[in-house]
Amino acid sequence: MERGPPRPGGPWARVLLAASVLGSCLQPAPVQSTRPPGTIVLSPPSPVVGGGVSLAPRDPPQNVLSCAWFRSATTDETRRILTYYPSAPSAPSIGPAHTGRETGGPGCALHIAGVTLSDTGTYSLLMEAPGNRVLTAVLLRVWASVLGSCLQPAPAQSTRPPGTIVLSPPSPAVGGGVSLALQDPPQNVLSCAWFRSETSDEPGRILTYYPSAPSAPSIGPAHTGRETGGPGCALHIAGVTLSDTGNYSLWMDAPPNKVTAAVFVRVWEMLPRPTVTPNQTLVPENGTFSLTCNSSPSADTRLWLRDGEPLGPSRRLVLSPDNHTLTVLNVTRGDAGAYQCEVGNAVSTNRSEPSPVTVTYGPDSARIDPPGPILLPLGSPLTLTCVADSVPAPSYRWALNGTDTGQTGSSFTLTLTTSAQQGTYECQAHNSGTNLTAWASVAVRVPGPDSPPPGADSGLSAGAIAGIVIGSLAGVALAGVAASFLYSRCWNEPPQAKAAPVLVYENLPPTACAGGAAPPRSPPDPGPTYETLQPRQPDVYEELK
Repeated sequence: MERGPPRPGGPWARVLLAASVLGSCLQPAPVQSTRPPGTIVLSPPSPVVGGGVSLAPRDPPQNVLSCAWFRSATTDETRRILTYYPSAPSAPSIGPAHTGRETGGPGCALHIAGVTLSDTGTYSLLMEAPGNRVLTAVLLRVWASVLGSCLQPAPAQSTRPPGTIVLSPPSPAVGGGVSLALQDPPQNVLSCAWFRSETSDEPGRILTYYPSAPSAPSIGPAHTGRETGGPGCALHIAGVTLSDTGNYSLWMDAPPNKVTAAVFVRVWEMLPRPTVTPNQTLVPENGTFSLTCNSSPSADTRLWLRDGEPLGPSRRLVLSPDNHTLTVLNVTRGDAGAYQCEVGNAVSTNRSEPSPVTVTYGPDSARIDPPGPILLPLGSPLTLTCVADSVPAPSYRWALNGTDTGQTGSSFTLTLTTSAQQGTYECQAHNSGTNLTAWASVAVRVPGPDSPPPGADSGLSAGAIAGIVIGSLAGVALAGVAASFLYSRCWNEPPQAKAAPVLVYENLPPTACAGGAAPPRSPPDPGPTYETLQPRQPDVYEELK
């Protein structure tokens, strides 16, 4: 005769609620186990109403940036309890599911004080570290306590503390298989019943496995044809699908014990490549732009990268609560680059194609190479290059002495064939994206017979030049008059002998050169008087200053 699974409401179920007895009753020793990486450990393993419990990941990754706790099996923002930042432990981010009794702690632990029966449920933890993201979940069951004297249950109705169910692999993927096995199962198990729920309701029963008759399990209403029982009260599920995600519970009859355990199984999808949708790809400097990551609902983490480097939140980089959207404020030139979204879950990671973002700016200034002034002879080639930093690249126009040359492009080239090609060359750089314009100029001179010499001012008018010439001639004439006047003066010094003198004759008054005082005489005749001519040395004028 088939032995059915335990039913709720019987006497053994009431004893199950009294697994932890307050007062002088002995507390059951926690089951010692070694859990795979990512497993959440409960301390104590069987929390009771009114007490506290800590949920801590085993072997968390190094350099964790954030730890987000959720009161659900998924990372739904409405079920987020808090986000704990190890770098700022005193400033956690409180979520909608926070009751005021939860606090974060070192090692990404979650502490819940004054637990109640309503705290029973699935809790998940999302840990983010550079190049590593871990999502794990655990089923927390809060147990009622029996007040008063110590309750000694009958041997046939004793209840063993809940055990731990280990998944292998810990993160099953779609299409693969998974085994659920109780760690450290009791001895002398008569039967074990697996349920597709947290309770032992018959509609959720998958199968009942009898170790004494392993080939003849009792199939339940929730059996899909892919589940089989195995030694150690294990349950094997082949070809898992996303619909296999959910709570599973195990009820065992191992006299004198009744053992129950539960676990949450999440089946993971191999993620397809996500896509990035920008609200604009050409962004002005000091503007704002946003990027949206489009991915599968099975993605639990999203990471943003620019030019292959991870991006984190900052004063200007704003991330939505689920990292679904990245917003960049007060855009700088350094924000230009190729943006990507990387999504991940427990079994796969995938990255989008690069989405380029261009920041428009400039030109702030312009320059011409080579710098001036430039002096070239006729027949020489002239090449000028205009340089202006601008995105998008600017358009160029060239002018000579304020007149448009008709040439465009960053380079200007010609051969100097006439002096009319000299003057001031000007470059205009214009950015149509920013509507900004910058100018630069350089002087070019062509020395020749019809142009002023190098260094001369070629801007004098003909009248100014004529004035200069007339002034120069007048100065020469005045100098001649002064010299003639000085020659006509009398010199008292005697003539000096020189070799081969050149004689100079003067018409002197009669007493001009006599020694001593002259005697009084009547006024001279106003008519011409001719006197003896006397020779003079030609070097008299040489001493004139």
